[in-house]
Amino acid sequence: MRILQIITVPFFTPRGTAFSSLDRTRALVELGHEVDILTYHLGEDVELPRVSIHRTPHVPLIRHLKMGPSLPKLFLDCLLALKTAWWLWRHGPYDMVHVHEESSWWMAGLRWLYSGPVLYDMHSSLAEQLVSFGYREQAIVTRTFRWLERRALQRSQAVIVICPAIGEHVGRVTPEKPTVLIENMPVGWETPNPTDDDIAVVRSQFDLEGRRVLLYTGSFGENQGVELAVDAVKFVRTQFPDVAGLFVGGVGRDLARVEAYVAQRGLQDVIRLPGPRDPRKMPAFLRSADVLLSPRLRGTNTPLKIYSYMASGRPIVATDLSTHTQ
Repeated sequence: MRILQIITVPFFTPRGTAFSSLDRTRALVELGHEVDILTYHLGEDVELPRVSIHRTPHVPLIRHLKMGPSLPKLFLDCLLALKTAWWLWRHGPYDMVHVHEESSWWMAGLRWLYSGPVLYDMHSSLAEQLVSFGYREQAIVTRTFRWLERRALQRSQAVIVICPAIGEHVGRVTPEKPTVLIENMPVGWETPNPTDDDIAVVRSQFDLEGRRVLLYTGSFGENQGVELAVDAVKFVRTQFPDVAGLFVGGVGRDLARVEAYVAQRGLQDVIRLPGPRDPRKMPAFLRSADVLLSPRLRGTNTPLKIYSYMASGRPIVATDLSTHTQ
């Protein structure tokens, strides 16, 4: 089949939705399909057979996107929606359109350009995400998101969900909709297991020899609870002074926010903040740790990091939320 895929995160960057989208694309290619990807100007190209990536125009003022809703993301979504309409007009028809997250909203309004099947890849409920990021349940923007989400579900032929909670949400909104649960794979699942030398390199690089390491990986969005993890490191050090933190991930303003908080807590020499790292190296990072942290504060979708954490075999400390226990 000839498939159009619309990805509404910087692709590729080390984020949960980007990892999921990449794995879906690999699976489609292995099944023999041809995939055209439409996405933002942000991110690194990925070389895969029978896959072509087409980006929105470069926007010099937008170099990063923080997690969650923002005006820059809204602007990029408008550009991507316009590109989708133009692309369908110039390069259609396709056998299927595979939409991720909010691209389902504008595809629901482009049925006059494309009448074939639409597969909605639902990584989260964006209306619930708004609430997680501090918007009120009855706010106009939240209610608008719920209406757009319901319309997208009604106009798609099938839905992929990444965790049971999202599947239950789809069942409440559109009980008749065919829904398939496809849980995420651990980051770096396709790479060999790290050797003792690989683990030693990580510990040496960040001056962690002889220390007990509390590790966090992933985005630094405000709902992820990274500041809670910083406080946890400070608390644990009152009993175990040899503890150090290694927090891998975060870009732009999110990373700057956490750096400022670490400095405020006087932990600059205790917590390492190296920024994003090559996903293929993540198994070695995880195995270099003594304890893995997932301090998310809000949300219902299962964090991608949990699958990677479990695959590492290291102890996990997570907040007692359904996002972790489902």
